[in-house]
Amino acid sequence: MKKNKVKLLKSLIDIPSPSGFEEKIANFIQTELRQYLPKTRVKIDYQNNVVAVIKGTSDKVIMIDAHSDLIGFIVNNVDRNGLISLQYIGGGDTQILTARHLNILTDKGKLNAVVDRKHAHLVSDEDDEKIDDISEAQIDIGIRGRKQVLRKVKIGDPVVYKPLFNELSEDKKLGQFFSGYGFDDKAGCFILMEAIKEIVKTKKKPYATLVFTFSAQEETGKSKAKPLVRKYKPDLFIEADVTFATDYGEESLEREAGRCELGKGIVLYRGVDIHKESFKLINNIARKNKIKVQYQACVGNIGYTSTEVSDYPTRALVLGIPLRNMHTIVETINSKDLNYGINLLKHFCLSKSLGRILE
Repeated sequence: MKKNKVKLLKSLIDIPSPSGFEEKIANFIQTELRQYLPKTRVKIDYQNNVVAVIKGTSDKVIMIDAHSDLIGFIVNNVDRNGLISLQYIGGGDTQILTARHLNILTDKGKLNAVVDRKHAHLVSDEDDEKIDDISEAQIDIGIRGRKQVLRKVKIGDPVVYKPLFNELSEDKKLGQFFSGYGFDDKAGCFILMEAIKEIVKTKKKPYATLVFTFSAQEETGKSKAKPLVRKYKPDLFIEADVTFATDYGEESLEREAGRCELGKGIVLYRGVDIHKESFKLINNIARKNKIKVQYQACVGNIGYTSTEVSDYPTRALVLGIPLRNMHTIVETINSKDLNYGINLLKHFCLSKSLGRILE
């Protein structure tokens, strides 16, 4: 992957954006996109959704969405000793929480913190140190005393794992692997941003008006894409989000989620709630342009925004980005899958056949 693309991907990861606190990531995305689109076509609404519009030649509308938020925490309490308690924003796995570095996002900036853990020498049973509930985690900023800590931290401050972005192995055939915290769904945001650049570069007018949305609060289940759907009334809604890679761990993982390997292609979901004609078109476009794709099944409960915007009836497609270790600080993706997604989205959005399937 080219250095400028790696830089963009890292920049997205480095900006903390727990659900409900997406201001900084929204401003970054807007600034980046205004290098390619007129300022009037890239806006941030009061809910921190970024909306970028490329006008089409018809009255049809395609909305392409990726969510800009990630799972995190919020300061829930400070006890008399100055130890901080958290609650999840958007869920998470308590088994990976102990002995971690955190950032508390205060009004004055980032404050480093750690999740305490009993001395290993004094642990007789590992199960005793497992956190079964988020309220059991003790967050430590070093100093002691409730009053002293509350001078630095406020109840309701958002908290994230310390940002992490690592370049793993690279192979000419398999591509570049990256790991970090927040590829769900900064990887989707990256694909949309790069697809916008590619579409603009062609200087071609799409058939449908393309409304790219970088939506807030997906992880809380309160997706702010829903009011955008009511506003723009899309004829087709495409979601670009991560999906379960199953090329690691136990064999049961593949049986449960279907075969999905990093570097083998962007995933097209097929089944319940997926618009059949749109699927056929995007699948044919992939074959024609030699873009690698994989397939996973949708039974109507996969939880993607495009299949859940029931306030307004719309056709739906899902582009899944293969990812290992979802909702952890070591989420792992592949550069080739990102490029496959960018290329496929560009060709689909510029397809002349959209007029036929959106009528």
